[in-house]
Amino acid sequence: MLPLLARAGASAVSGGETASDSSLYLWGPPGRGKTWLLDAFYEAVPLAEKRRLHFHDFFRELHARTFAGYGRKDFAQQSAFAAGLDALLGDARLLCFDEFHVNGPADAAFVTRLLRQVIERGIVLVATSNYAPHELLPDPMFHHLFEPGIELLTTHLQVAALDGERDYRSAAPRGTSGFAAGHHLRAPDAAALEAAGLRYPAPEETAVLTPGTVALKAARASGGQIWFDFAELCGTRSAASDYLVLVRQYSHWVVSGVPDTTREDPYAWQRFGNLVDVLYDAGCRLDVLGFSDYRGSFPGIAHQIDLARISSRFGVLSAPA
Repeated sequence: MLPLLARAGASAVSGGETASDSSLYLWGPPGRGKTWLLDAFYEAVPLAEKRRLHFHDFFRELHARTFAGYGRKDFAQQSAFAAGLDALLGDARLLCFDEFHVNGPADAAFVTRLLRQVIERGIVLVATSNYAPHELLPDPMFHHLFEPGIELLTTHLQVAALDGERDYRSAAPRGTSGFAAGHHLRAPDAAALEAAGLRYPAPEETAVLTPGTVALKAARASGGQIWFDFAELCGTRSAASDYLVLVRQYSHWVVSGVPDTTREDPYAWQRFGNLVDVLYDAGCRLDVLGFSDYRGSFPGIAHQIDLARISSRFGVLSAPA
């Protein structure tokens, strides 16, 4: 693994090799150290022209830039895509993507075009994923749509697995900052709330926010903390793009009224899982009140690989001491 990373770094610094000789796709189950390794690699490469991005956030921004002019007479998707990529990457010679994935058929062609552009520009790409290349877009109805993208990955990138049996995230001592500073309060009584440093919002603290196209009712949104009832956030048509906007302003999230795993519709659980992913990647604290019967297996309709990742991340939260 380390020789492959060393080769990628050296290639980016020297510019002497093509991306297809040195780019790397690193995949494996959650908690095996992929993100830690990517962060350490990125910091170690002595290069100014580098970008380290979470794939979900980057993809959302590129999609928004590409279709910002949709409907105008002069709109041309191909040139808009290239312009959006230029704006996001600039003169980067090294691009690091964390949590590479393909969600659905609409993403397949877009991600394939992104890969082709990165390869053609000679950018060294180092990506991490929970999915092996052939597992991306696992829905059998649509998998064939991403086969051109899979061919690009397996042809132009070195593919390596970090798939040891140990989940380091679950074995690590509890953190004191970021996402790991949060708590899971199964029975949020007064003592538990006090121990976690939490106070229920007053009625006058209610705020309506519009980070996207859907208005979201927060019980509190002030002082860097945002507090939602589960039904108000996950029971509505909120999206990961909404959470990505809000994390720029709020670093401490509280979700109360989380039901048992046997309740709620599967799409509410999918939104809750998306929230866990976004907050974990953004390093935001999350306190969860309720979810009393959770025993380490996250509910929902997402692919088992995604549910395993969310479960691993959620397991970082603990009861207050």
